[in-house]
Amino acid sequence: MPAAGNKQVRPLVGGIRVEGRRGTDQLATATLGLVISADGPLFTFVTAGHAVGNAGDLVGQPGLAVTAGVVETNLLTDGADLAVVSGSVGVPAKVGGVWVDDNTTITVKFDKPGLPDIGASVVLQGANSGAVTGTVLHKKADVRDGTTGELAHNVVVVDYTLPTTIGDSGAPVLSALQNGALCYGLHGGFAIIEGKRVGWFTPFANIEW
Repeated sequence: MPAAGNKQVRPLVGGIRVEGRRGTDQLATATLGLVISADGPLFTFVTAGHAVGNAGDLVGQPGLAVTAGVVETNLLTDGADLAVVSGSVGVPAKVGGVWVDDNTTITVKFDKPGLPDIGASVVLQGANSGAVTGTVLHKKADVRDGTTGELAHNVVVVDYTLPTTIGDSGAPVLSALQNGALCYGLHGGFAIIEGKRVGWFTPFANIEW
């Protein structure tokens, strides 16, 4: 399935490109995970914590030049690679929406989805890689991310059919790419376990936002 790439997409939904700032001078691309709430013009979305900086930092879609929100809370310092972003007033957003292609958006469930079983099939929708399927290997693992070198705790490890790339971080990980599917959490990156490259994601089951 295709990837959203660097398109500007409205309303904001999961699976599209966002850009933040890692540190003071390093831009980082990621994938919008999911819009998790909306109240009138106010909304919040989640993405990878390692890509968007600290509370008060801007997040753009598709790039920082087009502001989509401001980081409200980054749980990275608490060991969870997830940031909650307050959306910019006037930017449309769809709660639970996930981009599939230019003409298709699905709506998924994400409230208390639990953890997928070992051996279960999942699919992520990354802004760079598009839809990538995989099989759950471990449900509660500590891994060292292959890009940042940081230790990620209590994550779900997935054997994907294709390697993901930088920019897929934050992608929603779903039970299936269809309406009503469960969103289990957000893709964090890759790790090497017993000589094998695998993916990992931060499960919503371990998060309180």
